Parts: sequence; C-alpha cells; structure tokens
Amino acid sequence: MFFLIGIDDTDSTATEGTGRHACRLGELITERRHGRLIAITRHRLLHHPDIYYTTTNSASCLLIDADKHARRDLELDCREFLRRFSAPASDPGFALADWRDVSPEVVAWGRQAKHLRLFRSSAIELAKMNKISCAGFHGSGGGVIGALAAIGLYFSGNDGRVIWLPGLERLKGTLTLPVLLSTCYIDRVENLRGRRPLERDLIHLGDAPTPVMRDGKPVLLLEAATRADPYQWRAYTREEIDKIAT
Repeated sequence: MFFLIGIDDTDSTATEGTGRHACRLGELITERRHGRLIAITRHRLLHHPDIYYTTTNSASCLLIDADKHARRDLELDCREFLRRFSAPASDPGFALADWRDVSPEVVAWGRQAKHLRLFRSSAIELAKMNKISCAGFHGSGGGVIGALAAIGLYFSGNDGRVIWLPGLERLKGTLTLPVLLSTCYIDRVENLRGRRPLERDLIHLGDAPTPVMRDGKPVLLLEAATRADPYQWRAYTREEIDKIAT
C-alpha cells in the first residue's frame, strides 16, 4: 500500500534544505527496509511576511510503498529523523498519511497553503479528522502546516517538481527519448503544448533535469531548440520550472 510523508520547516540558512532532508529520510526508510521509496516532490507555498522561511517557502512529500503494518515504523523514522537532523532554529513538522485517507479537504488545505496564511491548530485538527499522523517538534512546530499541505498537493497530482526518482541522478547530457525513458521512470516527455519528441530526436538535459507532476505522474517539460543547436530539444532548467510550472 502507499503512504505519503510530508515534511516542512526543517532547515535554516546555514544547513541543508528541506528537499535534501527529504532525500535523506527516504534513504533511512530504505536502509531500514520499512518501505520502498517511489518519489519525492517539492511544493512551493505562500510567501508572507508573517511566515518564517529560509530562501523559499517550500515543503517536501515522499511517496512510500510499504506493508500496511509498517505505518508505526514509518512514523518512528520520521520522528527520529526530524529530531536528529532538523536545524536548531527551525520549526520542523511531519505528516504521515495512508493514501486512502487523503480527503478532498486535505487537497484543499494544500491549495490554500499556496495562497493563504494557515495555522498549526487547524492543521492538527484536519489531520486528526482524516486519520493522518502529524507532529511538530522544537520551535513553534509550525512545520505541520506545510507538511500536511505537501501531502494534499502531491495527492492532487498537478503540483510541484520532482526532486527524486529512481535513476533521475543519471539523467545528464544529451540523450534520445528511448535512452532517457530506459534510464529513469518518467511518464511523459513533452513541451508545454503536449508535443512530444521523435525517437531519433536529441534532447539536451543539462546537469539537473527537473520533472514536474502532471496527472499524478512525473513529466519532463521541454522547449524546442534553435536551429543553431546540435539537438532538437532542451529540458527547462530548475529556475525556469519554478516560474512556469509550480
């Protein structure tokens, strides 16, 4: 069965970001054989003067395939990890949900977190109503707000960029479509209008191609190259993705 783990507010300006913490948490779960990591996403939330964040207000969500009896182990992994590795000046929190327990209200919470200032008490109440485990730690524990939002946004299927997939770190340089798809699980490779490259086309990926979530699947967005380029397509950079797709 599938579980979603949201984490937020784990970092400071002097430490690794929440996305990197999410990757390390996924590694811990895998090493302990409590579940199989399928994907990790990053979701941008509201920028507001009364909301503390480091560089960007974003939360991360892990999708885990695990036995139904592994829930307690996953929760203990989250608690241990955030207590040990969150920055001292942060307000870390996590949320853990069975995929089947994510309701339309949780999805709505995620969408609201991109536009409205929300509150920790409301996050805890909503999580309890939907059988979602959550906890905040040192500081205000306000990370539960973004953690629950990350779960709702991942479940919605159309928000965020993918920061981890099996094989994603091997996507570099210039590849053809068949090689790209055999290297990393990406559902679709297309431009913003849905046009897809031919199998013989060359796709320039750069050093860190960044898929996005579309219809619940990872999609790599491309832009047509110029006539002067030695390839037919190029992947959007992370900075470009943040502007056009998240």
